[in-house]
Amino acid sequence: MAITFSVLIGCNTLVTAQTDYVEVPPGTKLCDPGEDVYGYDLVNSKMKPDGTQDVEYYRFSSVQDPKTGMHQAERQEIGFSAAWIKRHPQYKDKLAVIDPRTGQADEFPYAPCKQQ
Repeated sequence: MAITFSVLIGCNTLVTAQTDYVEVPPGTKLCDPGEDVYGYDLVNSKMKPDGTQDVEYYRFSSVQDPKTGMHQAERQEIGFSAAWIKRHPQYKDKLAVIDPRTGQADEFPYAPCKQQ
């Protein structure tokens, strides 16, 4: 009886862990709190069977467009093209972008950019 109970608890934990990922619509830009300074992740795919989505990281360069005064985005490689996206554990209205190879979350909580 105790073995059955512990197996059921373990299975429930696995199911809960697998459903923690959220799907962000392709084309969504996810920004960190310093939206105008750092950059953003652009989600490029629907959720795959392993829970990942393809993302590209864009970082704002320090050069401004002389006509508009806006920062120009420059693509920066970050070492992975897929990420798990979960609700942030501390900020329920934000997301955590996680590298599936290391299991490490990006240092900032993300949310859809205010200016798409």
